[in-house]
Amino acid sequence: MSLHGGNVYDYGFPNGILDFSSNINPYGPPAYALAAANEALGAIAKYPDAKQTKIREAFGQWLGVAPDSLAFGNGASELIAAIFAALRPRRILAVSPTFAEYAICAERLCIDAVGLATDENDGFAFPMERVEAVFSSGDLLVACQPNNPTGRAWSRDELEALSRLAEARRGWLMADECFINLTEPAAASCLGMIPGGRVLVLRAITKDFSAPGLRIGFLVAEPSVISSVRRELQPWPLNCVGEAFAIACARNAEPFLTESREKISHERARLVGELRKMGYRPFPAVANYLLVKSPRMRGAEMQSRLLERGILVRRCDNFPSLDDSFFRIAVRSKADNDKLLFALAAI
Repeated sequence: MSLHGGNVYDYGFPNGILDFSSNINPYGPPAYALAAANEALGAIAKYPDAKQTKIREAFGQWLGVAPDSLAFGNGASELIAAIFAALRPRRILAVSPTFAEYAICAERLCIDAVGLATDENDGFAFPMERVEAVFSSGDLLVACQPNNPTGRAWSRDELEALSRLAEARRGWLMADECFINLTEPAAASCLGMIPGGRVLVLRAITKDFSAPGLRIGFLVAEPSVISSVRRELQPWPLNCVGEAFAIACARNAEPFLTESREKISHERARLVGELRKMGYRPFPAVANYLLVKSPRMRGAEMQSRLLERGILVRRCDNFPSLDDSFFRIAVRSKADNDKLLFALAAI
């Protein structure tokens, strides 16, 4: 079983699968970004700009940060490994369940990874007291904002407390905000906590602009950290087509993101209501995905029976502290969500 969603290639008919296992904005990619990518095909005979000048300027203007506070990589996953290699923290701390790549990258670099368990009975609330007790000098704490797969967001007070803790303990706080632009109500960001602190913000255009195939992630941090991380990356982590697509997205992020967020929020609320009517337990979320518990069918059987109907969901039994009664679904368009609900009712 894969550690990630989106593995439609495992089932022999990737173009015929309705993929609810990967949490991608269903309302993209934007036509203007596709047009920019298509135009960039004329530049494939040249190497990309290793200094990433244009994309750093475009994203700096979009996010209100200095261009030298940005580094881009081949997806957020590549940057996670580069961050860990550059900072060489004593340990990686993360709540559990959460994105598997943190522990995978830590293990590859022989860094201890510590999971801080949450409890489904209180909606997977973050264990702030335990975090404070465990966080030691040299540790790097990952705050997935919103958390994956639970969809729960850290509050601004919690994030500010974590930032202060990282500073006091001489550790690091890495906020993984790859889903933040699709949250409703809007989840708190750590972008304003970076200057002068020990905070890093990880993002990607994958989810926001429906472009997982282009592999574009970026890091916002103090310039000295950016320099260290870039030394761990290959010289040309971006290709010219993906770079052009990303620049167009940064320059025209609105109203696309706001309109997407509003439609996703409406559909998420509808999905929650319909799932509850069928006896499922969807957990409260602000994200464009839902963690759901099934009272009567194990994830393996559910995934198999839904695949017979051309629908793929994300089993969650390989997340620490979750068993095979849990599954995760993306919030897609109304037509797609109706197909999922009909199939769930049928099985």
